Order: sequence, then structure tokens, then C-alpha cells
Amino acid sequence: MSKITIGMAHHNDFNGVYFSIQDIIKELTFNNRKDLLDRIEFLVVENDPESEHAKSVTNFKCSTGLGDKFKIVNLPEIHGTSVARNKIIDEANTEFVLVMDCHVFLCPVVETLDKLIKFTERFPKPKNLYQGPLVYDNMENIATHFNDEWGGQMWGRWGNAWSCRCDHNNLSILNKDDKCKFVGLVDQKEKKECDYCSTIYSENIPYYGHEAALKRAGMNPLGFEDVKSFEIFSQGLGLFFTAKEHWLRFNDHCRGFGGEECYIHEKYRKNGRKAICLPFLKWLHRFQRPDGVKYELTIRNKVRNYVLEFTELGLDLSPIQQEFVQKSNFDKDLFSEYVEEAEKIYGK
Repeated sequence: MSKITIGMAHHNDFNGVYFSIQDIIKELTFNNRKDLLDRIEFLVVENDPESEHAKSVTNFKCSTGLGDKFKIVNLPEIHGTSVARNKIIDEANTEFVLVMDCHVFLCPVVETLDKLIKFTERFPKPKNLYQGPLVYDNMENIATHFNDEWGGQMWGRWGNAWSCRCDHNNLSILNKDDKCKFVGLVDQKEKKECDYCSTIYSENIPYYGHEAALKRAGMNPLGFEDVKSFEIFSQGLGLFFTAKEHWLRFNDHCRGFGGEECYIHEKYRKNGRKAICLPFLKWLHRFQRPDGVKYELTIRNKVRNYVLEFTELGLDLSPIQQEFVQKSNFDKDLFSEYVEEAEKIYGK
């Protein structure tokens, strides 16, 4: 009987940990699904063990009465999302791990976890990386994936998946001068027409409000209905699912925040695997932080992380240089230092 660890990295966000975990416990308990709760373990990797927030997480753990099914692992010596997320999977005692930010809600809880457990029973040794659609605050719109675009000092922009009217070709729609640019959902290469049914993808459709036009053309949005999974280029890492033994790991040299999205998905593809969207694995993410961000968030960490990751995978560094050095005036000499460090680590 398969079990799942639900793990989250924590750094001074007790409210997030409390509500994310308690929401799961509450829904499973009061919907009489303790059978599911018995197959779940919770794990928090604490990146600032001496903080008041960390002490509150410890008190909360004790109050749940879950005992060994709720574990806290301290990680004071190294700060960062990559190392903390790797630690979650390293420390998990179950075959499968659902990693989520400590301010994420499942949508809905019971049905999602029920389907996830059934998924592990149907596919006991999945080697791919699995994610689901992000749900926006209005509970109506979703984002099924990240597109291969740079912006805001980050690789990846939210997008929505569409299927051609023949259902043999999945697409994403980019904004090109306020007009629709059609690209393949996985390879992100521009598509002028469907290579299966020869449908022409018009370049004259206005980007804003394009959804209605695409539906009139017989195309269908993906991710809303829990019909079938589909491969994607990337997705935000507020929530992802993996088999513990097949996890490929974030770059162990990365520090601080930033750089994981798109990189880890490309790493899976380079190892002959895929990034898959499971439509039932929907999640709601709290983006606003009115009290400010307490963990280390610097442009230096972002640049260094990207350079390390791109060098590890043998990717062209020019997109990083363009986004940070050219657009954000990041120091050229420091950029070169990061390149030298990465080349030394990977012998390139």
C-alpha cells in the first residue's frame, strides 16, 4: 500500500505551514477519509530553526497528535529553496513525495489526494516529474504550465494549454506584439499549422480575448477537466510530485532563492523523461507577503544559480546574460566569476 510524504520548506512563515497542513488534516478528518490520512506523512524542512516561527511550527506539530507522521528536519547551515527541497525528498520515508510551498492549498483536498493515491497504485514506479494547474484567486482561471520565456529576472512565464480541434496537437499561446503566436506545448517551437489536420493557426488573432476566438475555431483549453494528463515544457514549482527513488535533484551548489523552474524540467528531458501535467493536481498559491520576505532573495543568487544550472546541463548561457547583464545591468565581471566557478565545478 503506497504512502505519500507531503513536504514543505519553511523559513519564517508559520501561518503558511499551519493553514496548508491543517487544511489537509481538516478536510480528510471531517469528510471521513482517515483512510487517506493514514497514508500521508508530513515533513517540514526548517531553514531557520532558532526563529520564533520555527518554534511555533514545533508547537503546532505537537498539537496535531500525529506523532512520527509529522517530522521536522532542521537545515540551518545552508539556506535556499533548491537545497531545502532536495532535503525534503532525501528525508522522506515514503515511496512518493508531494513537495509544496508552505502557503499552498490543494483544490479540492479530498478528491485530489484520493486521485493521487490511485495514481501511485496504477503507476507504482513513475520516472517523470508531475505537476498540476495553478488556480488563481478568483477560482476560475488557471495556468497549466510555464512557457519558454524570460521576464522579471526569471526563466518561465505562466501559460495555458490548448488542444487543436483534431486533439492530436497541444499548443500554448504567446503574446507577440498583441497578436497570438502559437507554439508547441513541449518544444515551444512556433507552429503555423497543425501537422496532423493541417489547421492553419492565424497570426491575426488579437492576444487579449483570444480564448473566445480559439473556442470558436474548435480548439479546447486543457487542464480544467480531469480527463487526461499531458506533457508540458515547465511549470511553477509551488507544487510538484515525484517518486523518491527517481528524483533527479536540484543543483546541489545553488543557494538562496531562484532558478529551479524550467531547469529541473529540462534536466528530466535530458535524462529521457518528461514533465507531465496532471489536471486533477490543482493548487492555489498565496503570492502576497505583506510582512515582507524573510529569506535571502538577491539577484546575485539568481544569476549564480542559473549559471550553475545551465553549465551543469550544457545549455547556452546567452539567455542569462541577456536577461541580467543587458536588461538588468548586472555586473559583467561578477557574471564572469560565476561562469568560471561553474566551469571549474563541472570541468567545462
